[in-house]
Amino acid sequence: MKSIRDTGYKGTDYALAELIDNSFQWGDANTVLLVIVQRKVQGKQRAAKRVDEIWVIDDGGGMTDEALNLALSFGGSGKYDDRSGIGRFGMGLPQASVSQCKQTDVWTWQKSQPENASHTYLDLKEVEDSAKKAALTVPWPTTAGSPDYTEMPDWVRDVFKEHAIPDTSMGLPVYSGTAIRWTNLDKLRWVRADAMFAHTEYLLGRVYRHFLTSDTRRRSIKVAIMEGDTLVGPGVFQDVRPNDPLYLQPASETTLEYWEAAAEDDKAPLIHITDEPPFAEHYGSRDFVIQRPDGQGASTVHARLSLARPEARPGRNPGKDTHQGRHARDNSGISVMRADRELVLEKTLAQEATDRWWGVEVAFDPCLDEVFGVTNNKQDAPYLGQALRLAREHHLPKDEAIEEGLFDEEHPIAELYDMAYQLVALVNQMKQEGKSEKQAASRARGTQPDVTNVASSVKQNRSAVTPTPGETDFADTKPDPSKAVETIQQALEEQDVPAEIRKLIIANYQRGVTVQVIERPMKQAAAFFWPDEALNLEILCLNNAHPAYESLIRPLRVSSEELERMTEDEAKGMLVQSADAMTWLLLAWSRYENEHRKSPLSRNIQEIRDGWGRRLAEYVEDQAFKAALQFDGEDETQDGEGGA
Repeated sequence: MKSIRDTGYKGTDYALAELIDNSFQWGDANTVLLVIVQRKVQGKQRAAKRVDEIWVIDDGGGMTDEALNLALSFGGSGKYDDRSGIGRFGMGLPQASVSQCKQTDVWTWQKSQPENASHTYLDLKEVEDSAKKAALTVPWPTTAGSPDYTEMPDWVRDVFKEHAIPDTSMGLPVYSGTAIRWTNLDKLRWVRADAMFAHTEYLLGRVYRHFLTSDTRRRSIKVAIMEGDTLVGPGVFQDVRPNDPLYLQPASETTLEYWEAAAEDDKAPLIHITDEPPFAEHYGSRDFVIQRPDGQGASTVHARLSLARPEARPGRNPGKDTHQGRHARDNSGISVMRADRELVLEKTLAQEATDRWWGVEVAFDPCLDEVFGVTNNKQDAPYLGQALRLAREHHLPKDEAIEEGLFDEEHPIAELYDMAYQLVALVNQMKQEGKSEKQAASRARGTQPDVTNVASSVKQNRSAVTPTPGETDFADTKPDPSKAVETIQQALEEQDVPAEIRKLIIANYQRGVTVQVIERPMKQAAAFFWPDEALNLEILCLNNAHPAYESLIRPLRVSSEELERMTEDEAKGMLVQSADAMTWLLLAWSRYENEHRKSPLSRNIQEIRDGWGRRLAEYVEDQAFKAALQFDGEDETQDGEGGA
């Protein structure tokens, strides 16, 4: 008996999800009602409120007596290996139920009235109390009027009819549905109704988010708390809201409700945003083709990626200090979806506090169950987790991984490994891009005389001598400020500069900063940097996907908090690294020029080098540059996220 009960459900919320699976797939329900009944129970020291019953009521098609008896029997549902939807293994109802309680009652009715429901039950206490420890059996269903029939409470029938749509095709309204009651609850994860409600909505909203937001057929899950024999709370039933771990839906439509962004005035409180999502879909989203294990060709696995907008990570510790940071903590990882239902939030790649700022959804068809290693309680896809772990730890392409003996080429992991290898690379890329974008936004908001402020001052002197085409155009047309901002905004959009950084660049431009440095990933470009301009705004674009950026620049992009944690030797090492980075940049130019020493281009290259040298001299000899060297302030806006 103990082995039957210890079936590996992670908690009450996961066990309830198993029952909702049955309602949505086998019952084809539109609405599922979850009622948590709480009563005051006398403990050893004092009386306290505890969850005493849990009800799951749906408006699905109901069951025949034979189907009801089989559904409550282990492995007897007749649905084993049915891959047409979210179920498959045929053990969900009894397995989930005994993992939480000792008695499960089921009522079901088809094109009739709830008062005429058939009833049966599964009672573990009867087995425990029997002298010979009788086998676990399910009594044949009884109907209303039978001497041993257990009636369904009136309030259950009432709330069912309030939410169900009757079938009137035959004249009188008739209903179909099922009601399940758990009692003698001895293995609950949460014993108070309010705690169970909060945690259950969070999980169910994520597991069934595609069902709750479907454009073709939207389903609903509604939850109510019952104090004794009275339903309580405003509106009694509350809809389970979708919980989107990719954060691509407007916040007000999900359990997030709102997210916080910095106000124009850095000293003002954070502002609440409800009508926009805090993340944006990442361009790395893609499909993977996986061979089916049954030899019937291939199936497509869809990977959807998202990355937090820079404005959704305000301040030095947004993970702890913002509403969205705290909410995303428990949503971090790869959401593995099977038939539009989440199996597991895979945590292999979510090991750091900042991993809450990216999202990945991997969606596959049930025909790939054996490849992913789907467990019978639908809570895991272990082969994907193993493939991700091997790819993260060893950094080897598939052929080399097989040669190293990391897995056998006939094992399902071999079919998933290429996808896992790419997902590891994509997640690392998103993390670096997110860090760069946040730091760029932080620098743009900074108040110290940074390099762009100083360069803007030097630029004023130089533009009077040799203006650029943009400066000439600006001087000739003399556009009004709003027109200038519009032109610059368009140029930044063409560079795919994120909205928050565009906003800060424009704000700086309006206060006289006419030089900006932006970072954009251009993997196919050989250039490490390129100049651009929009009117009199001079733009330096750094290619943060270039190998030189990865090796020379990114290691130097550290936050003020990281600098504070450095030892003296580490700080000295970074100074050496900075000097070496500059040397490598100049060595690359030197090599390029030497290779063209006998080329017709040699003279032009030398003139470009000389001209560049003159511009550099003008910068460092300018009074604004010298004044900036005296500034010893600290940038308080760098990202110093903690582990909260």
